[in-house]
Amino acid sequence: MKKNIKILLIVGMMIAIFNGFTYFDSFMYHDPIVKVETVRNLQKSTSTDEYKNTDTQITQLVTGKLINTDKRGKRVKFKNTYYRSQLIDTKYSMGQQVILTKNYSPKNVKRDTSIVFTLGLVVFLLYCMKFDRRKLFISILINVVIYYGYISVIIRTHNSVLLPLAVITALLISATALLVILGPTYPALMAYSSTVLATTTALLLSTFVLSLSGYSGIHLELNDFELQPYLSVFLSQVIFSVLGVILDETMDISSSLIEMKKELSDVAENTLFKSGINIGRELIGPLINILLFIVIAENLNVVLLYLSNGNSIGYTMNMTLSLGIAQLLISAIGIVLTVPITSFIASRVITRRMK
Repeated sequence: MKKNIKILLIVGMMIAIFNGFTYFDSFMYHDPIVKVETVRNLQKSTSTDEYKNTDTQITQLVTGKLINTDKRGKRVKFKNTYYRSQLIDTKYSMGQQVILTKNYSPKNVKRDTSIVFTLGLVVFLLYCMKFDRRKLFISILINVVIYYGYISVIIRTHNSVLLPLAVITALLISATALLVILGPTYPALMAYSSTVLATTTALLLSTFVLSLSGYSGIHLELNDFELQPYLSVFLSQVIFSVLGVILDETMDISSSLIEMKKELSDVAENTLFKSGINIGRELIGPLINILLFIVIAENLNVVLLYLSNGNSIGYTMNMTLSLGIAQLLISAIGIVLTVPITSFIASRVITRRMK
């Protein structure tokens, strides 16, 4: 117990020191950075559109002192105009560190301290939990490298191999996570095979049904920034969104059946299969609801924007949620299919290999 407390204290101190360093690391930046000392509002103007949406434009006079470059200590002033909604602009406050251009006009807020604090808090909380954290960090690191390679190839090929590359990347990411966390074991093989089969079946079945309807009501051209090719972008998004949920589901079912086998060594294959089905039934509802909440959260701002500009509810839902609902339905199909697939594979492997 004392050893764990000591480790937590060391981790907490290291995070605090690193976080403190980022507050004074302005010397590492090439762009000038100013620490804001005073902020004064020069003028305000409120505008209202035909749909009674109101917003206020505010012009600030910001004064501060440079804390890096050879002009360190020099006082500078600049004007900043922002809207109270802060959709695409920023309000500056006293005490902030602001990155400037060479002409001393504002570029962005220096956020490395808050980012490091947030990451540090996550790491600290992970160290408070009793599990193998090294495997988690290693799997995340490897998957970040894989994802970076995926993005690099896409940029070089101008999206020409987007969908095949998304499939390969998804296979690599799921395999890496399972191999690092579970090792080259039968549980890892069960989870991986179930994940691949359920995801592939759901995608093929959904794509077939959508193609029969001619993608009616599915506005693929409305994906973010209208990225092309539309269908490849949409399916790539679906692959990555459904993969994590299905992987979690297969792990839950497989691990539960393994524990059941350890407790009841003479349990029959048919009993394990039925138990897997029962466990899966309890997971389907929460997982689909989680995906529904994610869809709502991702599109809430756009839905509100459409509605506040006088569009009908039907038109708004069609233009903003059609892609999200389509992804949700495909993911739901995968979630449901995962239950019998995982239960079947796990029950057979466990009864034949774990004796």
